[in-house]
Amino acid sequence: MHPNTESAPLAARPRIAQACAERFREKLAERVGQHRFGLWFEHGASVTITDDSVVIHATNSMVRDWIQRNFRSHLEAVAQELLGSDRASSISIETMPDPSPAAPGQAPVDARQRTAQPPRESGLASATDDQRRRPQPGRGARNHSLRRLEDFVVGDANRLAFAASEQFAAGAAGAPSMLFIHGDCGVGKTHLLQGICRRRSDGAPRQVVRYVTAEQFTNEYIAAVRDGSLEEFRRRLRRVDLLAIDDIHFFANKTATQAEFLHTIDAIDLSGARVALVSDEHPRHIRRFSQSLVSRFLSGMVVKVDRPDRSTRVELVRRLARERGLDLTHAAEDSVAGRCAGSIREIEGAITRLGALAELDGLRGQLGPGTIERLLGEEIRQPTGAAPVRLGQIVEAVCSRMRVTRDELVGAGRHTRTVAARGLVAHLARELTTHSYPEIARALGRDTHSAVHTAAQRIRSLIDADQRISKDGEPTRELVDQLRHDISRVARGTLAPRPG
Repeated sequence: MHPNTESAPLAARPRIAQACAERFREKLAERVGQHRFGLWFEHGASVTITDDSVVIHATNSMVRDWIQRNFRSHLEAVAQELLGSDRASSISIETMPDPSPAAPGQAPVDARQRTAQPPRESGLASATDDQRRRPQPGRGARNHSLRRLEDFVVGDANRLAFAASEQFAAGAAGAPSMLFIHGDCGVGKTHLLQGICRRRSDGAPRQVVRYVTAEQFTNEYIAAVRDGSLEEFRRRLRRVDLLAIDDIHFFANKTATQAEFLHTIDAIDLSGARVALVSDEHPRHIRRFSQSLVSRFLSGMVVKVDRPDRSTRVELVRRLARERGLDLTHAAEDSVAGRCAGSIREIEGAITRLGALAELDGLRGQLGPGTIERLLGEEIRQPTGAAPVRLGQIVEAVCSRMRVTRDELVGAGRHTRTVAARGLVAHLARELTTHSYPEIARALGRDTHSAVHTAAQRIRSLIDADQRISKDGEPTRELVDQLRHDISRVARGTLAPRPG
């Protein structure tokens, strides 16, 4: 779709100009990613295309400067791809002029943005009663970009959080006024938060639902203070039926933002509205957070999303593979699930890479575990950038998960848990390091390596038979997968080992 395919200027062809601008935004979103595009372009900037230039209108100088520093090359690449090299060299990034009707070729701006009520990241809010009564341009498409609760894969690790999210989204009278979801990165917290927003918006279209990240809240607050538009910012955030904020731990050590957010919560609570929050940590464990905020968080419902268990991961692998047109055998699904024990994102990354490699190799039909091993190798087990695994890291991880001390591990005790811990150390050390059995035996305080070798073989047998170390414990295969993930995080420096 090239603007110069007709002789008439774009100003005289507003529909074509608008289509060009929308296509430009779509390609830019594909290039920079939906999340980054949503933060900086969905509502922070608009695109105007004329016959001789591409103009990016930012809502304020902070957004303008950020786009200039971080997205200039992407804008030029998209302009060259869609519009030709002449447009790529004539891109300007400016602050948005005073509110006025959209210029020809400019992507439509939500009415709230022209009346001191910028739309939220998800595009679910409506500012006036008149707007609530009529459909909003593009609203359905933005709503549909949010994930749905119906697509969330439920397992033992996330069942409580999912049930709480459904109850909260329904707006039932007995539901808490605040929901705080926490857990490790990549376990589905954002999916639940977006699902809450989408279900509430679909079920009650006249309600105002606002979904933002904590970073976006902070940036908008700073911009409002700088531009003298703090009252507009407060009206925008507080006149809602549901406020959902992702990555709330981003507020750590930001005293002024925390104070503003506390006042926002108080105002929302007085109006009878509700707040849903997501964090990587429990409220009590977020460092440099005001006790007043922590107390408010704890007054609501706090639920944790744990890492997905193996059956949940297998279902995720199956679903993602189906979406990408991959046909995996049950053994292949289990192989990928075993390698990606930490998070949903690991599974998504593995399936994406698997699909790309399968297409590159021209593979057709079902893919088995042998193909998974050949295509992915050890890349999932040992993420790029990870330092070599040290035996001490394995010992620390096993002691922490098995709840034994290092003294117990190297001692003469024969408690079932201690014996199992020695076997796990031996098995993982042989898999993840180049240490020999005699070296592992010395690290475990043993004079000979025969007992260590036998312990490692026992763990291997339990894995192959899909049995448990103890009756009330988790399957040995899943235990090893989780330990392997913990060890890889320590090797990457993203997780400090905990003392046993």
